[in-house]
Amino acid sequence: MIILAVTVFSLTNCGDNNAATNEKQSAKNTTTESKEAQTTSSTSTGNDVDGTWKLRLEVFDDNGNRVPDEEEMKKGYANNYMLQLNTDGTCRMQQMFTGRYERITENGRDMLKVYRKRIENEEDKDPLPDIYQITSVKKDELVLQIILAGEPSSFWFFKRIN
Repeated sequence: MIILAVTVFSLTNCGDNNAATNEKQSAKNTTTESKEAQTTSSTSTGNDVDGTWKLRLEVFDDNGNRVPDEEEMKKGYANNYMLQLNTDGTCRMQQMFTGRYERITENGRDMLKVYRKRIENEEDKDPLPDIYQITSVKKDELVLQIILAGEPSSFWFFKRIN
């Protein structure tokens, strides 16, 4: 169950017209900047997500609208999952698994990718990363939406404990 939760725990110009050339160069720069903005990466994430977080509520996104609706919230349940995100990009899951994480922006969405190290003598290689959309970050609350097979699934509401 823990391993499942953890593993549950990445998109010519012809002629001599200088104005047209400059306009195309400007458009090219804008396109390049736009592509860079679509996927940026950082392993040093800043103080807003760094810390130790305890999962207090898990809520399934039954209708797939990426919003925890009132009816879905009523059906939410407690879970004992713990996530520690360190300022150096390392992390700890459930106080027993270690790995690293990165915070990236993909298609305008704030994402968290958690890479767990393989379990010695049980796994041949590191598992695929757990991918989450960061829905909100407050001083004492972090809300993540789990992304499974590219689609949103449940929301995890964490409380900061350190």
